[in-house]
Order: sequence, then structure tokens, then C-alpha cells
Amino acid sequence: MKRALSMLLVLALPLALSRCGAPANDPEPLSSETFEKALAILQVQAHTGNADARANCIEALQVSADPRALEIIEQGLHDPEWVVRFAAAMAAGQRKAAMVRPVLNTLVTTDPNGSVRVGCIFALRRLGDETHMSDLAQTIESPDPAVRANTALALGKMGDDSAIPLLERHRNDDDVRVRFEITAALARLGDETAQKVVASESVNKYAEDQFTAMEVCADLPERVGSSPLLLGLGDAPPKVPPEMAAQVAYLTTCRQLVAARSLAKMKYNNERAAELAINNRVSADPQLRALAALALGDMLSSREAVALDKMLEDPEESVRRAAAAAVVDIFARAAKGM
Repeated sequence: MKRALSMLLVLALPLALSRCGAPANDPEPLSSETFEKALAILQVQAHTGNADARANCIEALQVSADPRALEIIEQGLHDPEWVVRFAAAMAAGQRKAAMVRPVLNTLVTTDPNGSVRVGCIFALRRLGDETHMSDLAQTIESPDPAVRANTALALGKMGDDSAIPLLERHRNDDDVRVRFEITAALARLGDETAQKVVASESVNKYAEDQFTAMEVCADLPERVGSSPLLLGLGDAPPKVPPEMAAQVAYLTTCRQLVAARSLAKMKYNNERAAELAINNRVSADPQLRALAALALGDMLSSREAVALDKMLEDPEESVRRAAAAAVVDIFARAAKGM
């Protein structure tokens, strides 16, 4: 059952939310000091020495219409690390960033990395250019599993069900990650069998498989994706060997927060999910704080985004980055009237 969360959030975060003076029926603010702090954090961390962190910043900024976000994405297309260039190409596609089309047109044929070329094909397709679409039939057969997996990812995110036959021909790939990305792509494109597989993977006994599948569940129809996510909010098994108790407790909380975020992305308002996110924003573990920040980013309105201010000052860089990504997402939704 869907339920409003505003009262729960107000009760749990009274000091932060009391600073947001706009009445509930006023238009959502499209910027604030909190947004400026968040954007500054992502701008700075987009130049860090860690390639994965740079890629994460770009992924966070892809939802924002702010021109400063596009500057970071464009810089990412020239990054020395392929994972950053791939993230930037995908982000350019998500934004339909026509300004970077010349760079995409160059990289789509010259970049030495197959995943980057796939990202450029995705971006150009989003801009209406299908010139290189046939290349995906080759990249999905690449000897590099990452290229095959990213080809499946791009095909699923394009939303064109004409890709289903190509994906089905490769659904028995030797690599487990590639098989999952193909299944996830088919699920996003409406294949009901693949949707059931993703839902079952979200209750798989292996934690990493659960988390990845739960993220995909957010893109599935509510009738398919909500049930396994609600199960994911459950507590740890009652009987756990003492030597495993700490690890099981940690993985359980990770699973709960991933499920909570995916439910929020589905607009499935659940008080248990909100409570988990609120409580873990002050966890002693930075990974749990980061997951809590991301979940709150999909739950809070822009009037409530100030509740993430303290997380933007967290001593851990990864938590600050997650909180900044959450704030940017909140204001991007407000800009779209969501």
C-alpha cells in the first residue's frame, strides 16, 4: 500500500526541515545553498585522482540541467581513463547534450576502448543519429566482457524493443556479468520472463547479486519489482552463527538501504524504507551513510533537501559525494515538476 511519508520525515528530521519555510503547496524551489554546496562538491571530486569517483560524479551530474554540470561531463569525455569517458558519454546521452556532439562523433570511431564507443553510440542515438547502431551487433560479441556488458546496458537504456532479438541471441553468454546485463536489458525492454529472473535474483542468497538486481527492479513495472524490494526491507535471519553476526548485520543493512532506494525510485512510498534511510544517515559505517544519503535523495523534496546539509560536510569523501549526488537528483526532479 502506498502511503505519504511527509509526516514521518518531519518527525524524524525536525531541525533540518523546520528551516524549509515554503508551504507545501508552493512550487518546489529549483536551487538553494544546499544545491550550490552539492554542485561544488561534485565539481571538486570530478577532478580527484580516483577514476571511479570521477565517473560517479559525472553520473550524478547527468540529471542536472545546470550548465556547470555539462562542463564536467564534457571534460569527462577527454579523461585518460576509459571508465570516465564511458560514464561521460552515457551522461551526454541521458542529457541529450547536443553541445558535445562533435566530440561524440570523433570518439565513436577513434576511441581505443570499445565501451566508450558504445557509450557514444548510445549518446548519438539519443540525439537522433542512428548511423552507428549496427556496430552494436559487433560490440556485443567483443572478446572483452566489459564491452559486451556495456553494450547490453546501452541497448536496455535506449528503450527500443527492436533490440530484443539481438539480446536474446546472446543471453547465454559465458560471463555471468554479461548474462545479467543482457537479462536486465531485456527486462527493461518489457520481456516478462527476464523481469521474473531479475526479481528472483533480488532475493538470491549472494549479496552482490541481490543489490544489483534490486537496482534494476526500480526500472520494472511496480507489479513485478515492488514485491522483492519489500522483501528486501526485512531483517536478518534470526539464527546466525556468532562469528558471522557482524557481517550478516552489515550486509542486511546494505540490502535494506538498496531496496529502500529502489522503492523510492518507483515512487512506492513506504514508511519502513524511510525509517531505514533516516536512521542510517548517522551510522558509524561510511558505506551505510552513503547508501542512506542516496536513498534520501529519492525520498525528499527540494524543500526538504536541507536535511542533507550535514551529510555534505561528512568527514568521508564518499559520503559527501553520495549526499551531493542525492541533492542534485532532488533538484533535478523539482526542475521537471516531479
